Amino acid sequence: MSLFVRRIIVLAAGAVAGLLAWPLSELLIDAQPGFASFLVFTVTVGAGYGFFFGLAFGSVDGIVGGVPSRKWAGLVTGALVGLVAGAAGTTAGQAIYLALGQSFLQAPGDTVRFLPLARAVGWAVMGAVIGAAEGFRLRSAKRAWIGALGGFVGGIAGGLVFEYAVALGGSWWVRPLASVLFGLLLAAGFAAIERGFLLGTLVLVTGALRGREYPLPPGRTTFGSSLSETVSLLAYPDVAPRHAAVFGDRAGLRVRALDGAVLVNEEPVSDAPLKYDDVIDVGSARFFLKTP
Repeated sequence: MSLFVRRIIVLAAGAVAGLLAWPLSELLIDAQPGFASFLVFTVTVGAGYGFFFGLAFGSVDGIVGGVPSRKWAGLVTGALVGLVAGAAGTTAGQAIYLALGQSFLQAPGDTVRFLPLARAVGWAVMGAVIGAAEGFRLRSAKRAWIGALGGFVGGIAGGLVFEYAVALGGSWWVRPLASVLFGLLLAAGFAAIERGFLLGTLVLVTGALRGREYPLPPGRTTFGSSLSETVSLLAYPDVAPRHAAVFGDRAGLRVRALDGAVLVNEEPVSDAPLKYDDVIDVGSARFFLKTP
């Protein structure tokens, strides 16, 4: 599966999550009078949105990586992180709105102009937390930072579209359309920021997962038969649970053998620099390194 197809799946996941979250938000709006306070209501709505987006994005890695068991783990982890992220984001947005209200929201119409902006920052916080979760799961601080940045950028863009569309639109279809657009823009933020930091791409050219492409952002990318590694090679014999790692920054890429043998252009290495067009063997899995 190419990185292009992977990005299409990410965009589709965002759109589907937005569409699924919309009817829940409508039910909660109808039930708003029963909530103890408006803050409890907004936090509940945010947690609901976060749940669906965490669920959707959490499943992507298992789908594109070809390891079904990782898909289910990603679903559970993503849903839990999304709940927390959505609640935290809407709480942050409400806090910003209240802070603005003390100083700026005095003139008629200010609420329509500035409330969506405050809430958009809250959606950005949600996106940042969801984006960082995968990096932390893979024990990579740089991946977490890149994911958080992508989530923040996509979240604030999608949040602005969503909040202003809902504030200004009157037709019934505005809310579902705005929800889907929010999901698309959140996903686009993830994809665009990841693409901007990409150092290279590894193409798997042997075995059951042949043809799949794996991005190499700055930081560490680990390879092994364990489900917790960045690239899980569960279907490949002679691959140790934590077999090897590739480290990268703007100065270049390096591969390091951990608990298994690594070949670069058919030569055994323990720690070696990489260049584009190199062939890297990790046990029985062979990769080709190409430009981003």
